[in-house]
Amino acid sequence: MSALGNIAAALLPLYGVILLAWVIGGRVPWAAKLFSTILVFGLIPVLVIDKVLAAEARQLMVIPPLMFGVAALMSIPAYRLAKRLGDDFDPKLLSASFSFFNVAFFGVPVSQALFGEVGVSTVICAYIGSALYGDTIGYFLIARTKEGTRKAATKALRVPVVYVVIGAIIAKAAGVTLPEAAAPIVSVAGTLVSVLGMAVIGLNLAETGRDDWRPKLMTRILAVRQVSGIVLIAAALALEAAFVGVLGPRDRVIVGLVALFPIASNVTLFATLLDTNRKAAAVLVALSSAVSLVLVLLIVGVFHSAMPTG
Repeated sequence: MSALGNIAAALLPLYGVILLAWVIGGRVPWAAKLFSTILVFGLIPVLVIDKVLAAEARQLMVIPPLMFGVAALMSIPAYRLAKRLGDDFDPKLLSASFSFFNVAFFGVPVSQALFGEVGVSTVICAYIGSALYGDTIGYFLIARTKEGTRKAATKALRVPVVYVVIGAIIAKAAGVTLPEAAAPIVSVAGTLVSVLGMAVIGLNLAETGRDDWRPKLMTRILAVRQVSGIVLIAAALALEAAFVGVLGPRDRVIVGLVALFPIASNVTLFATLLDTNRKAAAVLVALSSAVSLVLVLLIVGVFHSAMPTG
């Protein structure tokens, strides 16, 4: 099967999950919050531990800080756009949506389709950097909309991903590896993260009406986010090449493709847990996921033959 076929085969069933959850969401109104709790406090930490322990030290030193910096800088175009939009869209949700890339959901199947298992460690490191920003500052921004600064900060500190990453890095430095017996568990956890994450989007979409979609507004938001992501990631990669030079051609291609990835489904998880802007988050993530699928397939189809193999 071609790279395009592999990517489509990995991603399209997850879009089916969104549609299915959208259809049945009205019958199980409790499911979105339950799934979000399981993901944030259970399955995602398991996945993060596995990803950190599997990453190469060389990549781990460069890519997570690079992606964390990009995520932080994405708040600048988000802030400028929010000023122009005024009351049309919550600025804190906008900032979280700009900064949090869906690296795990998109990155792993795309990297595997293009480069096989050797490409996975690169996207793992990108995931760590994106998650460290999104699961802390991104969560805080969404929480602050409803809770206020102090309470939002307290809730953000309860999200376990930072502690999990720190612990996993210490374990990796000490030479700890997961036993082979854990591989099936991690595999199931990875699948459930994608499936339940997409289900939460669909479950929240079930509560939306025509007035929640606002196509002109959403198109404007996604266009600014897409251009900003491409510019900032390109600049970050250029600086890395000029002053660090650790990443190889394959690493740069994979990190560059992150600019095309959608808004992380975690944005809907956090909005669901906090019961704030759930419908707006679900609509934005769903539209972003559709746009990203088209962009990734288009770019891979056009440039696959020119991509590095080593």
